[in-house]
Order: sequence, then structure tokens, then C-alpha cells
Amino acid sequence: MTKLQADFIKMIGDAAVSYYRDYGILPSLTIAQAILESNWGRSGLSRDCYNFFGMKWSKGCGCDYKEYKTKEQKKDGRYITITAKFRKYKSVSEGIRGYYEFLQYKRYRNLRGVTDYRKACDLIRQDGWATSLSYAQNLKNYIKQYDLDDYDRDVLGIEKASKFYVVTASSIKIREGAGTEFPQKVAKACASAQSNVLGKAVYRKGRTIEVQEIITISEGETWGKTIDGYLALKYGGNWYVK
Repeated sequence: MTKLQADFIKMIGDAAVSYYRDYGILPSLTIAQAILESNWGRSGLSRDCYNFFGMKWSKGCGCDYKEYKTKEQKKDGRYITITAKFRKYKSVSEGIRGYYEFLQYKRYRNLRGVTDYRKACDLIRQDGWATSLSYAQNLKNYIKQYDLDDYDRDVLGIEKASKFYVVTASSIKIREGAGTEFPQKVAKACASAQSNVLGKAVYRKGRTIEVQEIITISEGETWGKTIDGYLALKYGGNWYVK
């Protein structure tokens, strides 16, 4: 990683962390979009307009605009070149704040509170942020390559760990994310989980499990990430492991 890249990640990352409490957008998504859309802050749009995210202008959006030629990809994979109006801001801080204001459009509201960057990347592409068919995968590649999810751990209270626990409940469900709103995983899709009568993944009483990450949701709720998925270590103030 070059100094330019490290400085750019820190600039966007620090801002993304500060905005997380108000907007609930994962910092890794924000940083990856800024990298991809602005070419590490080197694009004309980012240098001239402080628009690091490729946001188009619309009447009544509250800022000036500048026109640029841009490529858009059709569903059949073809690219076309168009001239479009893009938002123009007066400073770095105004441009970053503009990104979060842009995400208040109704179609992007499903991003708020998402805790898995892979899901967030898929959603923002589906919501229509970009026409590129590889947009979501490109974002995921940046996040993985530069460990941008370290910023997510900061805001989500996730502790990187390698700790062993023994299940004390009769069984604990294994889910796709840290929270009861996430669906339970199918046992056959997991590496070492057990199966309940419905074929869903669980860890049964007495099982020793290795927890790779610890996610503290609140004083009474703690989740852990294992090789198979996410499980509630503590829920409703009650521990299910020791």
C-alpha cells in the first residue's frame, strides 16, 4: 500500500466512523466506494468537485454541478458513453457529508444497520448506485485486500479473538449474521455444525467451539463468529456458553 492510499483510506475511514452513529452505514462500504469511484481521490470529479462517490446531480439537491463524460454498462454487458451532471461540493467535508445525505433517498434505506459488508455491497448495487455488473464484487475485493472491515469492527464493537467456549444451553442456533433477524443457516452448508430436526445448523450442549470474533451488541447481548456462522453467546442477559 502506498502512502497516498493509506492517507486516503484514513481520511475517508475516520469520517465514516464519525458518521456511523447517525446513519448506520458500514465504514468499509463507504471507503471502498470512495476508492472505486474516485480512483483513490485522483479523478477529476473528486479533485475539482470533492465528489468522491460519483453522485449525479438532480434539481433541488442543494449544490452546484459539473458535467463529465461517463461510461455506463447495459444489462447485456455493452458500455455506452454519456454526458451527465455530477454534484459539485466546496470542500472534502462537504463532499463526504453529501454522500450520507444522498443515501437518505428511499431506495438506499435498506443499507442502514447492515452489519455484513458483503450484503451491503450487494444491496447498494441492487439499489441502483452503479450500472457496472461487477460493481459489488469490486467493492468486496477492495475491502478484503485492504482490510477495510477493521473500521467496521470499531463501530460494531467486534473483538478479533480466538477463544474457546463450551455450549451450556441445550442447543444454540447458527445464523448468517449477528442478530436474531438473520436467518438460521442450513447445516449441510456449514463446515462442522450439527443439524436439528429441520436440517438447520446448531451447536448442542457440551460442544466446544472456537470463536473468531466477538460482537457486543449491548450489555445483555453478545454474539460470536465461528467457522460456521454467528451464534448468541449471551442473549437477554443469559449466557449460553462458558
